[in-house]
Amino acid sequence: VSPRIMRSFVLAVAFAGLAAVSALHAPTVGTLPARSQQQMRAGSALRRVEAPAAMSLRGGSEEVAESKSIFWNETVELAILFGLWYWGNTAYNVYNKKALNLLGGAKGGLVWSVAAAQLMTGVLWVVPLWILGLRTAPKMTTENWMQMAPIGIFAAGAHGGSVVALGAGAVSFGQILKACEPAFSAVNEIIFLGEVQAWQVYMTLIPIIGGVAFASLKELSFSWLAVISAMLANQSAALKAVFGKSVMKQPWAKAMGPANQYGVVNIISVLATLPLVLGLEAPKMQKSWDTALKKGSMPKDIYQNVLASGFFFYLYNEVSFMALAKVSPITHSVANTLKRVVIIVVSCIIFNTPMSTEGMVGSAIAILGTLLYSLAKQTYKKA
Repeated sequence: VSPRIMRSFVLAVAFAGLAAVSALHAPTVGTLPARSQQQMRAGSALRRVEAPAAMSLRGGSEEVAESKSIFWNETVELAILFGLWYWGNTAYNVYNKKALNLLGGAKGGLVWSVAAAQLMTGVLWVVPLWILGLRTAPKMTTENWMQMAPIGIFAAGAHGGSVVALGAGAVSFGQILKACEPAFSAVNEIIFLGEVQAWQVYMTLIPIIGGVAFASLKELSFSWLAVISAMLANQSAALKAVFGKSVMKQPWAKAMGPANQYGVVNIISVLATLPLVLGLEAPKMQKSWDTALKKGSMPKDIYQNVLASGFFFYLYNEVSFMALAKVSPITHSVANTLKRVVIIVVSCIIFNTPMSTEGMVGSAIAILGTLLYSLAKQTYKKA
């Protein structure tokens, strides 16, 4: 399949996704009941909204008065949040892959070190904000930290597994494998929460699993290490969501705000990743580093790409938390689906990664399946 055909295909999907996001973001006045229309008009002059924490760097959940402005309003703010989210996530995948390539990939002996360095970059960003008072520091007890610990540990597993998967195969293949996450979420919700969804929700798992399997048939960068690592990442992400479901609803967690919630999770993730670095890679770290340099990698390039990937990793995750707090779950799911398409096409162009017809068709089916899963889960949500 030629790059021109692939770009046309992805652009078509992208425009369709943008249209869906626009349609799902908010209903127009004309589509609301009469009472809701009156409430909307009455509150349009001045309303109370949560402060744009991502823009002001302040993590607390604050309320401010927002007046209509053609230069700054909710639509502009959401456009900036989503733009930063997409840009940050795409840039992270590119810089992460470059860093791993310079260090020998998933088998270069430094993959967990890269993951830890990326997480540490986020700590070096958020902690000074708290110390300098540029962001309201979270007030947490020892019990609160203990409650957040499982979320941070599983977040570390999700990140580390993803880094290994992206190092073992192409970025596009890694994104296709990560599209299986809803299947893991469905199973874990049944096991740990006792939540059984409507049968229509489970039917949407068929195109997800089938699409990933079909895309893998003739994947040129196929690797069992990538498959296993991505599945472990999906399981960790599902467990993070399961354990975080009740914690994030508690008053003390809500009071932190989305930015500080992610900052705390990131700190715990660093602490959870360090033992793996010390146990698996530290004994041979110098040898792995020397091997990478002997193959032509320059220390400056390695440092730059690791640092950039860490910065963009923290940026897109924090902004994603902000966006989720301001839109409906359906809108967020549609945007997340479109984001995966953008990452696949950009990575294929930058790294000149060829995709087979089976890969294109399978990835499209799997990504569409993730969207249908999210839509079905909201449509058939049980009271």
